[in-house]
Amino acid sequence: MEKDQLIAEMKKIVGEENVLHSKEALYAYSYDATPGHIYMPDVVVSPGNVQEVSAIMKFANEHKIPVYPRGSGTNLSAGTAPLKGGIVLLMLRFNKILDLDLENLIAEVEVGVVVQDINDYVAPHGLIYPPDPGTVKTASLGGTICENSGGLRGLKYGITKNYVQGLEVVLANGDIIHTGGKNVKDVSGYDMTKLFTGSEGTLGIITKAYLKLVPKPEAQASMIAVFNTLEDAGNAVSDIIAAKIIPATMEILDNASIRTVEDFMHVG
Repeated sequence: MEKDQLIAEMKKIVGEENVLHSKEALYAYSYDATPGHIYMPDVVVSPGNVQEVSAIMKFANEHKIPVYPRGSGTNLSAGTAPLKGGIVLLMLRFNKILDLDLENLIAEVEVGVVVQDINDYVAPHGLIYPPDPGTVKTASLGGTICENSGGLRGLKYGITKNYVQGLEVVLANGDIIHTGGKNVKDVSGYDMTKLFTGSEGTLGIITKAYLKLVPKPEAQASMIAVFNTLEDAGNAVSDIIAAKIIPATMEILDNASIRTVEDFMHVG
């Protein structure tokens, strides 16, 4: 299909203002946070609802056009780099927290919402959404689901798949499906929610998720322990876990890392 025709068809679906095709715009979406992967797309399209995503996927499927769902582009696996051109499907207009069910401790969230914003939203209710990737203040929910992101709190709380209870997904042919839901004991049939979690956009376009929330710890504190060797530090970590003490996070910094941070931040 000619590029101009593709652009025209996308404008029909999402509106002219939600289609980017200038050279500068295409370059901006030709890469993500992964070094060394730059591939130019043919067009960048920003759908605003699941019906538009469905229409785009139906069209792309019919004409064999590759589609790359993208959120904030913070991943390090080149998952949003448009390797074979085609359509970059920018999901940042899906930016609403649709519902907070305090009886079931479930949040219904669109995939363009930034992870930190979810925690800011539920914090007044004494709740947290535990997954905290290093890019928590910029990463979109959809990207963290597609990458099955973890984070420093993974030691205590686990990773993204442990907190995604249901999904709304648009398949390659444009069909809209729903997996899982609010029920904790949802054990009949295949666990399609976990199949899509971590699939990096290869199985469908995730548009909405039901997220499990947990109570915020009543208190928190930080501490620093200094060791003479890395081996001693590693043994201390093992001893802490063996003692059935599970901190929210633990991190080891060697001397070179500490000096690098100090040279940059001058924290003393």
